[in-house]
Amino acid sequence: MRKKGGQYADKRWMDKPRAFGKYGPVRPKALFFDVDDTLIDRGGAFTRYFELFMARFPDVFPAHRRAEDLATLRVLDERGGRDRQAFFQDLLERFPVGLSEKALRAEFHVGLARQVTSDPALVAWVAARAGRQPVVVVSNGAADTQRMKLLHAGLYHCVPQGFFSSEVGVEKPDPAIFQAALKHVNRAPSEVLHVGDDPVRDIVGAGRLGITTCWVSHGREWPASLPPPDFTVERVSTAVQDLERVLSTWT
Repeated sequence: MRKKGGQYADKRWMDKPRAFGKYGPVRPKALFFDVDDTLIDRGGAFTRYFELFMARFPDVFPAHRRAEDLATLRVLDERGGRDRQAFFQDLLERFPVGLSEKALRAEFHVGLARQVTSDPALVAWVAARAGRQPVVVVSNGAADTQRMKLLHAGLYHCVPQGFFSSEVGVEKPDPAIFQAALKHVNRAPSEVLHVGDDPVRDIVGAGRLGITTCWVSHGREWPASLPPPDFTVERVSTAVQDLERVLSTWT
């Protein structure tokens, strides 16, 4: 069973097809990563962006109400999972700042990326891993925006290969985006670990193909209605050692 604290797999991961070497199961031959709230701290960048945004419009966001308004913005955003058009429309309806939806969308994507910070320990770890095995990004969203986030995080040159929904033409959990990444690295699903924070888009989507999965929980409980991930870590960007422990466990 999974260790309390979320670092080890439910035993059901052992039932999946595995890759075996001469001396037993091999470790992952490729690593796939989601971007937002996996390789980068999108939640922190979101907060920093909107703190600056609210300060620009004090009549719409009075100082005494900004904590409450930020909480409302987080609900509207749904951790980035909500349809972007619906998010911007609701934001402008709730907080009429005088920007068009097009202007706000352009400003948000650039501004959010600029608020992404770098974690030197994570950058060093990813660079070391990329020197040993393929490390690939599999992410929903606009490719230019996601690449900009990786650049600000210091990860762009460590993970040059990315499969983004805007370029592939389908979004996770559609199997086609994972299949494109698998074809690129020339690995069987059972040889790959996918790490992501979204239960459906990342974990269910990758798991359906037989890819081993690691859920980045951010302290959330796993939805009981879904098949569980193989591994769980609370976060990646500030706890690389937990992910390294997962890789060491998968032997």
